[in-house]
Amino acid sequence: MSKSLSLQEFYAIYKRWVINNPGLVTDVETVATWSSYFVAGKINKSPIVSELVYSLSKLVSLFNDRLIREAYGTGEPYYGLREQIKLWLTVIHYCEVFIELLVKNRWGTKGKWTVATLLQVFKCSSALVLLFRFKELPIAHPPIAVLQRKKFTEGRETDENSNSFFTLRRSGRLVRRVDGSPAVAFRDWEPVKIQDDRPGAAANVKDLIYAESLHIMKPLIHLASMRAFGTKAWKQWIVALCLDMASMKLYSKYMKDLSYDQRLEISRRKLSLVLYLLRSPMYNGYSKNVIENGLNSMSAKIPAMSFICGPIIQYLSHWQDIYFYMWAS
Repeated sequence: MSKSLSLQEFYAIYKRWVINNPGLVTDVETVATWSSYFVAGKINKSPIVSELVYSLSKLVSLFNDRLIREAYGTGEPYYGLREQIKLWLTVIHYCEVFIELLVKNRWGTKGKWTVATLLQVFKCSSALVLLFRFKELPIAHPPIAVLQRKKFTEGRETDENSNSFFTLRRSGRLVRRVDGSPAVAFRDWEPVKIQDDRPGAAANVKDLIYAESLHIMKPLIHLASMRAFGTKAWKQWIVALCLDMASMKLYSKYMKDLSYDQRLEISRRKLSLVLYLLRSPMYNGYSKNVIENGLNSMSAKIPAMSFICGPIIQYLSHWQDIYFYMWAS
């Protein structure tokens, strides 16, 4: 009898290992992700290989998160249109740099920009569906967040009312569980109430939708401005910055009406504005010399810092050319 495992048996063993060892799985994924940075510059076509390792590690992590959610979740998994769109957007988020580098290596710069445009068209159209059909705002980056596995497996992230009711899949109606009802003396006989994380009545939803629409459409507008003014021109840089600033200004009026996760995403976007210092033409004209002088000064004054600052200086321009697009924030 053959001792080789079938694909189904191997999957069952792998799934059991992931579910039973979430901490160890996280450590393995972290090592795989960080190994992509050490590959850079060490082998032929290292940028492509490095991005391939990074993309695969992130996709495996996303798959493992899904296994853990299914195993520790309170209900049966249901993947509707909303979940499928978020899944595809997350996959593209992890793979788009690898795809662009691969296409550029095979078909040159023209092929790279063609694929980049197609990816951004798909991302923008999908994000608009999430915004206008499902009122998803702001759309997280990536849409499916990395699972906090320790808290999730220990049950700390469940809602305080999650064991007292369940939601009907089609109608969305909340139904109280028999074993989740309080004692008769403490019942108020009111319908189940849960906290709504969406912007409340105090917020002008139209302004928020307009703010998110600006953020979603920024990649396509920026690509068009790059086509019109050139990739190194100040005009395309200013267009993208103004779109981000306008979106942030609209959101800032209603921060108190947003949930914690929504405020966290807006804060992340505000922090990402720092990346404009690393984008052309700001980087080529000003930031490059300041950053390199700062790294050289650290290497000269702090022992052993040359081992860190040296490779950063060596690959900084290369990384800037690959990663710091306006739409990658």
